[in-house]
Amino acid sequence: MAERHSHAERGYRPVDLAGVLNAPRSILDDGDSYPLGARTLYGIPFRFGDERAADAALLRVEGDAVTIPVERSFEWMVIAHALESPDLFDGQTVGDVCAHYTLLYEDGGSERLPVRQRFEIGPTPRLWSDRAIPLDWGQTPFLAVPDAQHRLMPRTHGRFDAAGARFVDIDDPQARSPYVLPYRFYLWPFKNPRPGVKVSGLEIRSLGPSVLVGAVTTSDLDEDPFGRTVWRDVLIDLDPSLGPVTEDLSVTVDRGSATYLYRRVADVPDDGSGTPAWGAPVEEEHRAYVRVAATPSARLTLSRGGSVVGACGWDELLDAGRRSDGGVTWRVPDAGRAWVRTVVRDAATGEPVPCRIHFRSADGVPYPPHGHHGHINSDGNTWNLDIGGDVRLGATTYSYIDGTCEGWLPLGEVTVEAARGFEYRPISTTVTIRPGQSELELTLTRMTDMTATGWYSGDTHVHFVSTLGAELEARGEDVRITNLLLSQWGHLFTNTEEFTGRPHTSADGHTHVFAGQENRSGMLGHINLLGLRRPIMPWCTGGAEESELGGGLETTLSHWADECHEQGGTVVLAHFPVPNGEAAALLATGRLDAVEMIAYDPYNIQEYYRYLNAGYRIPLVGGTDKMSSEVPIGLIRTYAQVPPEEELDYWAWCRAVQGGATFVTSGPLLHMDVNGHRPGQDVSAPGGGPVRVEARVESIFDLERIEIVMNGRVVAEHRSERPARALELVADLPVTEDSWIAARCYGPGADVARHHDVWARPIMAHTSPVYVRTGEGYGRFDEGTVRHMLNLIDGSLAYIDERSRSVWPGRACHRHGQEDHMAFLRAPFLQARELLRARSAERR
Repeated sequence: MAERHSHAERGYRPVDLAGVLNAPRSILDDGDSYPLGARTLYGIPFRFGDERAADAALLRVEGDAVTIPVERSFEWMVIAHALESPDLFDGQTVGDVCAHYTLLYEDGGSERLPVRQRFEIGPTPRLWSDRAIPLDWGQTPFLAVPDAQHRLMPRTHGRFDAAGARFVDIDDPQARSPYVLPYRFYLWPFKNPRPGVKVSGLEIRSLGPSVLVGAVTTSDLDEDPFGRTVWRDVLIDLDPSLGPVTEDLSVTVDRGSATYLYRRVADVPDDGSGTPAWGAPVEEEHRAYVRVAATPSARLTLSRGGSVVGACGWDELLDAGRRSDGGVTWRVPDAGRAWVRTVVRDAATGEPVPCRIHFRSADGVPYPPHGHHGHINSDGNTWNLDIGGDVRLGATTYSYIDGTCEGWLPLGEVTVEAARGFEYRPISTTVTIRPGQSELELTLTRMTDMTATGWYSGDTHVHFVSTLGAELEARGEDVRITNLLLSQWGHLFTNTEEFTGRPHTSADGHTHVFAGQENRSGMLGHINLLGLRRPIMPWCTGGAEESELGGGLETTLSHWADECHEQGGTVVLAHFPVPNGEAAALLATGRLDAVEMIAYDPYNIQEYYRYLNAGYRIPLVGGTDKMSSEVPIGLIRTYAQVPPEEELDYWAWCRAVQGGATFVTSGPLLHMDVNGHRPGQDVSAPGGGPVRVEARVESIFDLERIEIVMNGRVVAEHRSERPARALELVADLPVTEDSWIAARCYGPGADVARHHDVWARPIMAHTSPVYVRTGEGYGRFDEGTVRHMLNLIDGSLAYIDERSRSVWPGRACHRHGQEDHMAFLRAPFLQARELLRARSAERR
């Protein structure tokens, strides 16, 4: 009568070795930790020795042959075995026959199988405590697999020292530190030469070294027990009642492997609205994909947390192509694929153009270029992560390329998205990949060329990427100047190794990256120090959250600014006006070259207007404050106009910023002049005569309105009835006092259309002002602003005097070298107070 299989065994049956086991597990290194009894390895059932019979836990064959009773027919046999001696590491020749295994058939026939060193068998691993590298690492048998397998790392949690492994996905049993014994035996599968004939026994004869056998299993299935098929996509659709696709949803495969399960990428409606290749919102998604490699008898299980949601047999799914049960639908699309080399060309020049690109199948499965990621960091936060020149905008991950890339693409329809900054028209198109196809060409068309009129883009505020990574991403976004800022976050110092004191310029001269600093104090503020020849320390001060816990207040932003200017650098107040402590003192004393916008916010811009209304002439710049792979370099950028007699380099761009020839944008390309004068310049309107303001904007994003702002008030507006890609506004404005004039524009909607970056920044642009004077010199004053500034200065002094950590427990010889440290800290605030009081006195 045939032996019945349990559901768990499904075609595999362990062989009972109880009658032949003759050796204790202690002959293995650290053998007491090796588990015995019924075990499942690679989804296959095995029966190792009994824990209750530790003296006879495994079979040791030396000298006389040993026959293991089998008494069954089978298709495959899997033997867990190893050599006791480490002869391989003492110079034994690879391929030497170490033993013969003979199948003894019930009909009297036999089949002898040679067992060779490092082919079918190898030495049992040891602890190798005296070796820098375990000798068995990378020398496992060619035709066998270890008795420990890879597994997925926990997706959303784990020890800090395993963080890197989580990005690899795989928990490799051989790659742990410190080294532990991950396995003891090798599992060798072989196909029975006579599967229809009953095997009475397996004879094992050693030809010298001792052979150790831990377990034997047979299979009645005509499948390689460990499988050799490459992964294929599996699509999963969930009934809404089962909840959306989140990171707690997973697929496991008992006889194979499965990746993490990811959301599929939804197509953006092709209705002419919106902008392609700039991401898609993260919405509740009930469609997922996972990549599976498995044997036909494998079973796939879908779980949420610890609860099973659904299951499916792999062979059944492959045969039918689709299986549905309990609100879960499993599908396998066509598995055809082609390795395709893609070139993205500039329509005007025909040359490859750097850009970012995204490919996905018709089912919404990403196919990134080789070397890039299909789904950055699962769906988790990417703060302080620099992974492969990729960016995620909402639900879509893009890869930065130099204009060329290659990798697998599925056969059939593939959606391709490509974008390059704000001056090229992005594309989203569907191409058909055919069998045998190896090449794909795409084209990006420039909408406008800002450099033709001397306007060059830059990002004043980027963190965490490398210099070369910043170059790649900046080229892909058509950003000419990138300021990569070193900084400190408690005990974490970032980009220390990037500082060189000079710009890094790409080989084509197009892109410049300068590693400067963002120096930070939690109460007083953050300041960008651009163009430094030498580091200015400390990078951060005043304790948490910027510097170390319990750290003292060592300096001020004003002193940092002075050192930067002494080196010929440019000083920008980061994400103006917050942290809002020292901003007033810096402005009052003229230490700022510009203030930075990282996202348009009514409060922030009104604070900027407040200072302009008080007569402070300060340029506006834009920077991303990129600290995440969910923010592209230049999403908020500064366009600065370099005079036509100068060639663009890093220093020319900084001079243009200092001169106020700037506008800030998250997409729209905004131009404004007042009587023919650009931002940063003075216009004379003697006697209060009117001035003509001309503003125009073009954009790859939809726009709704363009406005002229004079002294903080909107004095002219053009609002489009429907979303537009270009707007113009001309206004003749009477001027009765010295005034500043700027232009701004917005995307559609009361809340303004937003990007899909991690901070959902609004689509807008804002120029620096043109200054109109009615007399010889320009001058404005606002008593309320001066009081506001004096109060900020008093508050900062109160913080320094009464709350800051400024009492060193022992004698402290400070970097500034002055004896009176408190006087050093207070000095710039006292200077600012004096200047402000003098301004008020002049107006009385």
